[in-house]
Amino acid sequence: MEKTLIQQPTQYKEKAQEITVRILLNGMLRELANGKFYQGVPKYDLLTAQALQNSIYPLHIRFDLKKSEVFLFAPVSYRSESTFHHYGQELWVVDHKNQQFFQPDTDQLTELVYKELSEQSTQQGLELFTKRIHSSLRNLELIMDAGLQGKNELTYSFLESEQQLPVGHNLHPFTKARMGFSREEQLLYGPEFNREIQLEYFLVHKSCVKENSVLDIPYSRFLESIISLPEDLVENHLSGEERLSDFYAVPCHPWEASYLLSTKEGSEMLTNRTLVYIGKSGEGFYSTSSIRSMYSPDIPWMPKFSLNVLLTGSIRINTEKDLARGYASALWRKHAGENFDKKFSHFRLLLEPVTLGVYHAGKNIESLNLLIRENPFQAEDKILLLARLCQDEPSDGKSFIQQFFDDVSEKLGTKPEESVMIWFEKYIQLFIEPLNYLFSRYGMAPEAHQQNLLISLDENLMPETLWIRDAQGYLLRESAREQYVELAKSYPEIEDLFIRDERLLDIVSYHVLVSNLSALIASLGKTGWVKERALIDILYREFERVHSEEPSDFTRYALENHYWGTKTNFKAVANEIDGITSASAISYATVPNLLHQYFFSDQLIHPKGKDVFFKRYFEKEEVTITMRPIDLDQDLEMLHEWFNREHAVKIWQMNWPIDELETYYRLMLPGDEAQSYIVISNGEPSCNIEVYWPCRDIVGDYYDVLPTDYGTHQFIAPTDPKKKYVSPSTQSMVDYVFAQPEVGKMVGEGSVDSLASMMNKAHVGFKVEKVIEMPHKKANLNFCYREWYWEKFPQNKYVQFTVKTTEHE
Repeated sequence: MEKTLIQQPTQYKEKAQEITVRILLNGMLRELANGKFYQGVPKYDLLTAQALQNSIYPLHIRFDLKKSEVFLFAPVSYRSESTFHHYGQELWVVDHKNQQFFQPDTDQLTELVYKELSEQSTQQGLELFTKRIHSSLRNLELIMDAGLQGKNELTYSFLESEQQLPVGHNLHPFTKARMGFSREEQLLYGPEFNREIQLEYFLVHKSCVKENSVLDIPYSRFLESIISLPEDLVENHLSGEERLSDFYAVPCHPWEASYLLSTKEGSEMLTNRTLVYIGKSGEGFYSTSSIRSMYSPDIPWMPKFSLNVLLTGSIRINTEKDLARGYASALWRKHAGENFDKKFSHFRLLLEPVTLGVYHAGKNIESLNLLIRENPFQAEDKILLLARLCQDEPSDGKSFIQQFFDDVSEKLGTKPEESVMIWFEKYIQLFIEPLNYLFSRYGMAPEAHQQNLLISLDENLMPETLWIRDAQGYLLRESAREQYVELAKSYPEIEDLFIRDERLLDIVSYHVLVSNLSALIASLGKTGWVKERALIDILYREFERVHSEEPSDFTRYALENHYWGTKTNFKAVANEIDGITSASAISYATVPNLLHQYFFSDQLIHPKGKDVFFKRYFEKEEVTITMRPIDLDQDLEMLHEWFNREHAVKIWQMNWPIDELETYYRLMLPGDEAQSYIVISNGEPSCNIEVYWPCRDIVGDYYDVLPTDYGTHQFIAPTDPKKKYVSPSTQSMVDYVFAQPEVGKMVGEGSVDSLASMMNKAHVGFKVEKVIEMPHKKANLNFCYREWYWEKFPQNKYVQFTVKTTEHE
């Protein structure tokens, strides 16, 4: 049970709620994909109109909460290219079933999100989920209050970076939940409060200890580098024939020491003298961002303890599996990874060369399980934890990331926007190539997410060396097993690192592509100094370069996969799955491949304005074809009438009530999937065209989609043959799409029932690839390349037409 944390409301309550809501909504969006952008205030959906009519935001995300049968509208204050959006304060729940709408408070939102995420929601589960939200909220307030009141000049030291993380990891639902700490313990052990902590020690009989070490010195000598044991240890703590050499001295987190002493196993070990409690001793340490890993600038090792506190999504204990993997990773570096260290001296894997497991009556005593990590960081070093750049760290003026790049700009003598681009490019150059080499040549993939990656900075605050930590996550792909056969004969512990390739790629995707790179790009974009798309372009080119030099399944996955895998942290906690003890039970969802934005056509999907931008005259038919994006206020009623015409109903099946048609467009127009256009023939609207991006559309699931593919739907409205102008309209559509440099080939998936549609497509060069069974229709999947189109209409290769283009942003 969590001890009561009593706290008066502070000025940071609203900020804490904003952070919590943002993390909840983005997590749900990432794991359930149940939200779409929604543009403007509707005319025909009166209930939604009443909810949104006073909103100052033109753009919302509409979450479809199917289990509650409501829609949740969240105003978008910053739109990210990935799932790291910012939201305005006023959320609205629209309940069409009961014809009501309301603004949810934090508890109501929590209940809605919990219900949507859980496979079988219960009152008990909801109460636990809500308690964890409240714990995180209270701690966010407390931490921000203490942090901003005591704000000093930035030093960029390792300890500052570890401790000044008031928002925490933005991919966890309870970013600062610490259920188990009282307020006093929070202030004492929370890294944000910078308290020096003295460790507590036990003597554990050697018969109860399993030690693994790759060091050439015994544990007793190794321990001297961490602590000087009390001189009166023997006379004060041992009795009879007990000898100090029969015991290991084992450090423990003070909170966990008290917890252990309160357990049945701890009491039994004290009674039978396999455990002797010494108490506090030795040098002081400081909590790092994980709370249970401790740091001293004067000691070359960092102990990592078990802590039976519910932190973010899990109770943080060192399991036997963690001990085994930590030791196996140390063996790997000692015997297999030496050449990698020499080749990439700027990319370092922090190892945990010493592990201790304690046992009683055949049971592992997790409270005393210990991992010892290397500590290369001196007090004067400039070190930046990546998570600090990825969070929205509050301040009294600029955010931390803005302050940081102001400092970088001053050092480099450049403008902030230029500094961001230079810094980001240097970072990914240090990161992607060695990571790929490690995966390709050694089959290893460390969990390099934002809270596991530290950056050594040079005198200009530019990235110099990258450090990855948490050796339990240095995993080997199954397909690399053969190269470790001989090593495994001598050290069978290596077997603990292997994981099947498909699962490992999803793990790497979540840690590297989502938590690291996507989150960093979004955070840099939020400074307002640089567009995310510009950073994505840099990232794509670096991945492409690395892939051309050292192709691997990792670079291929990053560049070519339709989707990227992302860990379902939110679903896990809603379904009470512990991410530490039951990691294999956590599933993976998918998010769109961010690198595909490199090929995104703003002109096709996000054209600016509502005016005519395309014009071409066809002499044979004596028709001038013009085109413009749809204007919903002007065109909705016309489109509704068109789709209710007899020839449209069977094929298009869009003869919906006008409020449903309006909703369709309000969800389509701001998204990245498609755009709708009106074709005008000799001044009279005659055709509706939709241009869509297959890698964001359902059709992309039915073939090996490329990000350079762009598809079209075409509806000819008139029934009078003299007014249809089918060929000029179709040629204009194809001319317009192929005029965009991002387009490789055009795609279509017309219903097999529409012979006229397929004949029209064939007329301009489309060829049927195969028939596909989609949820709403059986369709002819068809493609067209420029050469095929120009073969049908050679004159169109040089045709002159006017088009107002949208600048790439």
